[in-house]
Amino acid sequence: MQVIGLCRFSYVGLGGYKIMHDSLEERRAFLYAPGRLEERFRLFETICLPSVIGQTDQGFQLHVVVGECFPEAYLERLLALTEDLPNVAISVQPPERHRRQMIRVLNTARENPNAPCLQFRLDDDDAMAVNFIERLKQAARDLAPVWQSYPLTTIDFNRGYIYSAGPEGLSIAPDREAYAALSLGVVVPGGSDRTIMHQGHHILWKETPTLTFPDGDMYMRGYNGFNDSRSKGRGKKVRPFPVTPEEAEHLKRTFNVDNAAVARAFSCPGLLPLPVKSE
Repeated sequence: MQVIGLCRFSYVGLGGYKIMHDSLEERRAFLYAPGRLEERFRLFETICLPSVIGQTDQGFQLHVVVGECFPEAYLERLLALTEDLPNVAISVQPPERHRRQMIRVLNTARENPNAPCLQFRLDDDDAMAVNFIERLKQAARDLAPVWQSYPLTTIDFNRGYIYSAGPEGLSIAPDREAYAALSLGVVVPGGSDRTIMHQGHHILWKETPTLTFPDGDMYMRGYNGFNDSRSKGRGKKVRPFPVTPEEAEHLKRTFNVDNAAVARAFSCPGLLPLPVKSE
């Protein structure tokens, strides 16, 4: 079964963010601010991409979506990071309605619309457990009698961590959340043009059959300077604590995320300072 992943990387479009802007120009200025992009790249390089590279099952495609106006130097950096990864593609898209454009990317990526496929989402600062693809495929096989009767079926993993990153490395807080964007997938049967982007992830349970797995740490969700989910007081109030050596080893084993590499990236001279977090 084809597996398609979607990763939006500071895509400039209409909608798609909790932080509101009055124009595309204002949104572009926010998304492409040097301090913000530097943070996003450091997190992509040390958190997101290692979890993709570390998957025990590499039978998937991840489409990293950027806007046509993405700064050239950063696009070159993104291409260099992914050029040796055959299952990661950079998708450059015009500034359309966000959800409509993401749906188009997913449906264009399907090799055979008459065959079923699996789809998942991953933000550029998040990590998935290294066995995420393996478990997603197994769940789809187990659910075959169900998803064949519906245009979309949801598979959810609800356990993981919220993390922050800085010069000292990672800080984490255990987390449980149903239908978080980064820790679920959907099964799309052959002949259906529905996608994981047709509904907000938090309301998939209202629209589709679902199966939730509460076991295993399956996600690391970013809680950093520019997180959209933290805008205007939204999101959870959490207090991550610095990882212990044992926790750092668990994160390396579970997500392929190296605490020492995170600390080095955020200690690198010449990078712009990150905004101070508000509690």
